[in-house]
Amino acid sequence: MSSYRLQPTTDNRWWWSLFGVTAVVLLLPAVLLPIVPTRAVSSDVRLGMTGYSWSIPLDLTCRPDTDVLVEGWTCGSVSVATMIAEGGTDPDRTLRRMMRAISSGLPPAGAEILREGDARMLIDARSSSLGMSLEGTGEHEGLTMVAVLTGPGEQIVPIADTVWGKFTGQGLPEIVKEAIAVPTFEDSGQIVVPFEMVQVGSR
Repeated sequence: MSSYRLQPTTDNRWWWSLFGVTAVVLLLPAVLLPIVPTRAVSSDVRLGMTGYSWSIPLDLTCRPDTDVLVEGWTCGSVSVATMIAEGGTDPDRTLRRMMRAISSGLPPAGAEILREGDARMLIDARSSSLGMSLEGTGEHEGLTMVAVLTGPGEQIVPIADTVWGKFTGQGLPEIVKEAIAVPTFEDSGQIVVPFEMVQVGSR
């Protein structure tokens, strides 16, 4: 004759305790995130490229980007990308090509280029980008240093002024700063910059 034995009543409190502890462990980081300040990673901005001895430090400290193709930083709302090109024989064309490579956009064919000695600058307001380049001399002959800034025009201005100062030894003319901050366009869609008024030492 079979017999039946009553099973002891299960104590559900243990399961509820385990669930509560697990929930606290999982939710604790999300709860503490708005309270505990996060430490922002930043580094000094240095134009150039890994593998080359040529670099130009800027007086800026920004958050480094993770792009594996070019060196880059995020400075507030402005992205700063830099690289070195080899073998360019036409500085204007080299700048256009490097801007296309970095910003994935082709600057307008008729866009004016500011030239001062070995330095070049091109504004592409359509993509909110500004490119600058410097031809290497001496031990850096055959190399071109390129910097591309992308972001709101008025926030690009101070960084562009710093880079241009490193490239040429002097800041940007006021008329160029205004063109970067508040660009105006012709009917053709090209930006209006009277560069002929500020060209110095063109090659």
